[in-house]
Amino acid sequence: MQEEILVRKGPEALLHSPTEGVTAFREAICRHMVPRGIRSSPEEVLVTSGSQQGLDLVARTLLSPGDVVVVEEPSYFGALEVFRSARVRLLGVPTDADGMRTDVLEALLARQQPRLIYTLPTFQNPSGCVLSLPRRRHLLELAWRHQVPILEDDPYSDLRYEGEALPSLKALDPYGHVIHLSSFSKVLFPGLRLGWIAAPRPLVRQLALVKQTVDLHSGTLGQWIVEGFLSGGLFAKHLGATRAAYRRRRDVLLAALEEEAPAGFTWNRPEGGFYVWCRLPEDVPPARLLAQAAAERVAYLPGGASFVEEPPVNSIRLNFTFAPEEQLREGVRRLGRALRATQAEPRRGNHTVVGTPPIV
Repeated sequence: MQEEILVRKGPEALLHSPTEGVTAFREAICRHMVPRGIRSSPEEVLVTSGSQQGLDLVARTLLSPGDVVVVEEPSYFGALEVFRSARVRLLGVPTDADGMRTDVLEALLARQQPRLIYTLPTFQNPSGCVLSLPRRRHLLELAWRHQVPILEDDPYSDLRYEGEALPSLKALDPYGHVIHLSSFSKVLFPGLRLGWIAAPRPLVRQLALVKQTVDLHSGTLGQWIVEGFLSGGLFAKHLGATRAAYRRRRDVLLAALEEEAPAGFTWNRPEGGFYVWCRLPEDVPPARLLAQAAAERVAYLPGGASFVEEPPVNSIRLNFTFAPEEQLREGVRRLGRALRATQAEPRRGNHTVVGTPPIV
């Protein structure tokens, strides 16, 4: 495809492109969002260098030091770091199997005046939970009532393996309060670093001005490559194969956990996305488990990285999409050994290991 683009477009494929993104690519993104229930014009779309840049651009554009930002707990650690870099105050709202507790959010909004609500409503990172339809509607009503924009981070909704799809917050939003952020990294090519923001036109113009100071524009050739996948029908075929492969890997990981996990180690069964969220037994200190896991050469994300402050329970996040199936089985065997070795260690009273938890 790259060769075909270089022949068809010539030097244009390697030149500068508009800060907002190649027009044909933004048009393809608009068509791509229609199954999510989102109808936008190209002028309401900004191409970003991955969704991580989208987070950064929104923070640079909308937030000032001291502002309050509401996040789910747990939440995507990369977003928490972006907001911390913006020197804002983070307020966490707990989640359960139906996503963000909007009843807790309602009480919080009665006392606070946040500048932004950040949420991953579909196959949340790290917990894998999905915000229920009643809570989606409640969240939108609260945001409108209190005049707080919502940043909807939605990189995983294409990766549903079972169950019924729910409309995105952007699709349900009658007020124009939702900023929709997504990415092609989770389905196509993470190395191309291409994502997008769909938002009202005035905000897209503001975000584009900020992006000009950061990188001028996202890679032109990469935009044409993904545009070719979208417009040529290749994306739909690739997505079908990806869903099937990731579902098998999820099921392999869950089956391995059933075989290897010690008593007290529990986990969810995500209907889509990338992750299984696991709760540690009470007799497993997270810092000691991390050391044992390193000795076993198995990696995971410590749950503490996904919370604003100390987590209420000790958890870890496991990824099932990257490793082949046999490596998933072996990884769970090693994790099981690490868990049992940690449980067998003599307790050291209330001594706490101090340090910065690594992001694995």
